Amino acid sequence: MPKPPRFFIAPADVREREITISGGDVRHIRTVLRKQPGDVLTLLDGRGAEYQARIIRLEQARILAVIESQVHKERQGPLIVLGQGVAKSDKMDWVVQKTTELGVSSIVPLMTERTIVKVKDEAKRTSRWQTIAREAAMQSNRVDIPAIEQIVSFNDFIRTPNSEPGTLSLLPWEEGTTPVKEVLRAHADARKIVVLIGPEGGFSANEARLAEAQGFRAVTLGPNILRTETAAIAVLSMILYETGATA
Repeated sequence: MPKPPRFFIAPADVREREITISGGDVRHIRTVLRKQPGDVLTLLDGRGAEYQARIIRLEQARILAVIESQVHKERQGPLIVLGQGVAKSDKMDWVVQKTTELGVSSIVPLMTERTIVKVKDEAKRTSRWQTIAREAAMQSNRVDIPAIEQIVSFNDFIRTPNSEPGTLSLLPWEEGTTPVKEVLRAHADARKIVVLIGPEGGFSANEARLAEAQGFRAVTLGPNILRTETAAIAVLSMILYETGATA
């Protein structure tokens, strides 16, 4: 028997034993999937709760479903925070999509010395990235959706990650000499991993020194110089392999 289709909902959509589905998913469920009362859906609240819910009523703008079962799935492995230098639109979209598939917990877009992108409508851009993350989470069978945080400056970001115990902060950089896998294995008990990735052109030497002064470990991803979107995917893949993190 095929598995029920999966959809994300907001926690506020759950009331006692009923769930209300609204927005664009209503049309998809009604028109594309042609679901009817009695059909079962898998609904996720983006925070780890997964519901098996049976449709009881289809309306023009909403669908009502009754909860038949519920489980809570915990994330396995450390939280992964990506501080990503804002890159050109298509590259940034790619980073959000692929790192979501690889298990990133949150993405913080950074304005750096070498950022060349001028973000005119920050709220619109952030909303777009959040939509991409939501779609990627659904496609990759995640039970949660990574948070896309507001754009912040590089200097503001590097001051905060190391304040929590159990945090490992990594700076993949062309002048780093320690392989990232070596550092990951030496900190296998890390509960949170923060990764800094520069925009096109990478980080300046001054930024790298500032990050190291705040506790970031300069590491190497290998002898080749990687594009910003490739570097993010490469380091997330290594973290996934070394820690077994799942979302």
